[in-house]
Parts: sequence; C-alpha cells; structure tokens
Amino acid sequence: MSTLEKTISLLNALPENQIEMIYSFVQFLGSQQIVERPADTKSLDDIFDNIVGSVPDTGKSLEQYRGERIMERYEIVN
Repeated sequence: MSTLEKTISLLNALPENQIEMIYSFVQFLGSQQIVERPADTKSLDDIFDNIVGSVPDTGKSLEQYRGERIMERYEIVN
C-alpha cells in the first residue's frame, strides 16, 4: 500500500473541517516548493537580451513604422 493510499484511508475517518485544514496546509506546502528549471532553459532576461539589438534602430517612431507597413500592404500599384 502506497503512502497516498494510507493517507486517504486516514482522511476518510476525519470530519470535513479537519480535512479542509489539511488541504489548506498541503496547498501551502505545494506553493513553497522550489521549481528547478532544466539547465538548458534560458531565463526571460537572457531571451530579452538576445532580442534587443536584433532590429537596427533607425530612429523612426512607432507611428512611422506603422505607416510604412500600411503603405506596403495597401499601396496602389500602377
């Protein structure tokens, strides 16, 4: 019999309010667990650092870029 099965059989004998207390405590324990990332995963900062600088800064504003994209897409061709 596994530990979980033994615990379930003990929980069956308890009143509902005590089960709620145990459930809350188990949730707390679960929230305290440190999740380790695999060694090959990059942090968000690493990813951001790789992205920054990949597009050259031409000094244009967001509205200018947007205007160019709209013109490219909807420009009338003669």
